[in-house]
Parts: sequence; C-alpha cells; structure tokens
Amino acid sequence: MGQAERILRLAYRHSLTRFLALAGLGFGFDLALLALLDAVTPLPSAATVSIAFWVTYALNFALNRTFAFHADGHGVRGQFARFAPQVLGDYVLTLVGVTALGALGVGLVPARIIAGGTNLVFNYVLYRWWTFRRRPERADVAAPKLALAASGVEGP
Repeated sequence: MGQAERILRLAYRHSLTRFLALAGLGFGFDLALLALLDAVTPLPSAATVSIAFWVTYALNFALNRTFAFHADGHGVRGQFARFAPQVLGDYVLTLVGVTALGALGVGLVPARIIAGGTNLVFNYVLYRWWTFRRRPERADVAAPKLALAASGVEGP
C-alpha cells in the first residue's frame, strides 16, 4: 500500500473528513435552494434563508448520523434531543449573521457563505462530542456481564 493510499484511508476513517465532505455537499444544497427561493419567490431574505436552512439541516442530521459519525446504531431520540438546541443556536447565529451582513450591503448568497463558514467549527465540535457522542458502557452494567461471561454462566 502506497503512502497516498494510507493517507486517504486515514483521512476517510476520521469523522472530521467525512463531516467536512458532507458539510460541503449540504452547504452546496443549502446555497442552491437559497438562490432558487430568492429567484422564484417574493419571500423576504429571512424567510428564504430559514427555509433553505431547515430543509438542509434535516438532510444534514440524517447524513451525519449515518455516514460521518456512524451513530445510526444508537438511540435517535437522545441524539435528536441534543441536536435541537445545537441547530437552534446555529439557526440564530446564521440568521443574525446574514441579516447583519445584508445591512452592511453584502449580497444574500455571500452573506450566507460567510455565516455558514463561521459556524463550521461550532457544528463539528457539537456533533462530535455532544449530538452523536458515544457513551462508554457503564461499569455497573458491564461488571455483571463480565462476571457472568468469566464464570461461563449465560446472562439474560
């Protein structure tokens, strides 16, 4: 196996690489939907940003859960409960950023790119260590299982 192949395998194995790839795809989808809504609807900027944001985040949650963090084998309700405040915070930061940049004369799509870029680190950290965190098996649950396995007795 060559050096380049090892680097690619290592990069693929890391959640940050997968997160960034999905973030790029999701952000492209978000921008395309935003531009489409802005071009074909009479909705104000805050509404088009909101619609594109929420549609993209629904897709983003499912893709990150499955592909970036391999957390689809864990309880979705707990993940979604942790995801809700994360995405709400991201939404507020995005809307405030786009609105403030728009007031400064920055166009809608460039303002959305700037706001999204500032939230990238925020989102990875929260996805990795909050939303899709993996809790180690509790010692009080693991100990009896280990003891039963060591004794040769089958558990429940």
